[in-house]
Amino acid sequence: MELSHATIDDAAAISELVSSVTRNFIATSLGPGGLSKLLASMDRDATEQRIREGWLHLLAIERHVLVGVIVVKPWTHLYHFFVRDDWRGRGIGRTLFESAEAWALERVGKRLQTVNSSLNAIGIYERLGFESSGPVIDLDGVRYQPMARAAPD
Repeated sequence: MELSHATIDDAAAISELVSSVTRNFIATSLGPGGLSKLLASMDRDATEQRIREGWLHLLAIERHVLVGVIVVKPWTHLYHFFVRDDWRGRGIGRTLFESAEAWALERVGKRLQTVNSSLNAIGIYERLGFESSGPVIDLDGVRYQPMARAAPD
């Protein structure tokens, strides 16, 4: 597996990956109108805009295929974290997370600190050291759990 930083040319593939995983795994946890709102935030134009603004988009590539992506909103908020359905359980997520964390530490001296978890991914983030930091939020049908990590001792 190869890791690389995304360019504008990768926006369509990123959008397709995150949208596909969202339809397959997150859609059932959303309220009315939530799926269309969430997918709109993941489209090619929105992805290109985040890349232009300098957000980290770290890609996992296997045999010339995008199999995972992690996106960090400057500089320590985990914004997207997706692995293709048929590539889960192979350590891709862990590798992406550790690489993004190293990037944040190098960039601002802090590890990844916050995430708005989809309701079905809470356990994944708990295993990465995040804890719920407030009640579940429903923003026009997009339901998520705010989570944070305590600063290391």
